Amino acid sequence: MNQHSLSTTIVAGWVMTALLCLPVGAEAAAKPPAKASTAGTCESSFKRTRPAAKILDKVLQSHARWLEDRDSPDGRRANLCHTDLRQLRLVGANLERVNLEGAILKGTNLRTASLVQAHLKGADLSQAVLDDANLEGADLRKGLLVKAHLNRVAADEAAFYGANLQGALFREALLERAHFEDADLQLADLSNASLLDGYFYGANLSKATLTDADLAGTDLRRANLRQANLRRANLQGALLDSATLDGASLIEADLESAYLDDASLTQADLHEASLRGADFRYAHLSGANLQRANLENANMEGTNLAKARLDSATMTMTVLYKANLSGANLHGARLHHAVLIDAQLSRADLQKADLTEIYAPKAHLQQARLADANLELANLVDADLSQADISHAIVVQTNLQEANLRGANLSHSDLTGAQLNNADLQQANLRGANLSGALGLVQAQLDLACLDEATQIPADLQRPKACPSQRQRKKS
Repeated sequence: MNQHSLSTTIVAGWVMTALLCLPVGAEAAAKPPAKASTAGTCESSFKRTRPAAKILDKVLQSHARWLEDRDSPDGRRANLCHTDLRQLRLVGANLERVNLEGAILKGTNLRTASLVQAHLKGADLSQAVLDDANLEGADLRKGLLVKAHLNRVAADEAAFYGANLQGALFREALLERAHFEDADLQLADLSNASLLDGYFYGANLSKATLTDADLAGTDLRRANLRQANLRRANLQGALLDSATLDGASLIEADLESAYLDDASLTQADLHEASLRGADFRYAHLSGANLQRANLENANMEGTNLAKARLDSATMTMTVLYKANLSGANLHGARLHHAVLIDAQLSRADLQKADLTEIYAPKAHLQQARLADANLELANLVDADLSQADISHAIVVQTNLQEANLRGANLSHSDLTGAQLNNADLQQANLRGANLSGALGLVQAQLDLACLDEATQIPADLQRPKACPSQRQRKKS
């Protein structure tokens, strides 16, 4: 037998001997055991019990030693999962990294306690007092914190996923980068809280108070903020796409560069809010109050602003492409360089508005009120201004080519340099208007309009004898 064969025989014999020496069932034990699931398990000796005060003190003392030195023979991490700790006084207690998962802490006084990175998943902290406590990085997922007091807590990066926080008090709390996805914060008070870069996707914040709160960069997509109070809140760069803010108060709020694509703000109050550069595409703002709001450079493409209040609003270079502003109040609004292509402005109030250099081809301005408005250099090609009131307005160098001005009131308006090629002036009121420098105006157009002796017309055209009657217009 050669050396290789001898080695093979020895190895085979050793394997057989080892197998024969195994106890019954050891073959199965030799296989790697399946990992037991620990999810939802609680191995605390205090489970479903209420430990005596002396015993609890010892547990916390041992935990303190464990925190100081993980290798301490006297130290041990406290495991109080599913333990009954309700109504206890734990003011200033060091509960850092303690396992309190599923614990009952209802009404417990944890004022100034340290709960840094504590495990509180599913714990009942309803009506508990946690004012000035440290909850940084704490896990409060699915927790019950109804009417809990969390004023001035430090809870940066804490997890409140799916927690019930109805009526909870978070006044002046530090909650930067905290997670509140799908949490219920109805009637919660987060006034003056810092929520920078927080996560509230799908959270319920209806009727919550967020006055003076800092929500810059916060993710509030699909959140319910119906009738919430966000007065003077900082929402710069916040994500509010598809959020519901119906009836919410956003008075003097800062939403500069915020994203509100398809958000609902029906009847919301944005009085004097800063909305510069905000994205409101296809948002619903019907009946909203945007009085004196700053919408400079905002994108409101397809936005519904029907019957909204925009009087004295700043809308310089605002994009209102195909927006619905029917019946809206834009009295005295500043729309310099605004884009209003195919926008709906029928019966809108634009009296004394600054409409200089607006780009509004095919805009719908039927029965709109534009008295005393400034339309200098505006582009209204093919726009519908039928029965609109444009009296005493500045229409200097305005492009009204192919515009519908049937029955419009242009009395005492200055149309110097206005382009009227193929504009429909049938029954238009041009009494006292200045048309002397109008461009593209022909006799046939004037013959269908209503002029008087005060109307100034180009030198090469003749003044019609009288305004044609309804019957005459039908015959023509």
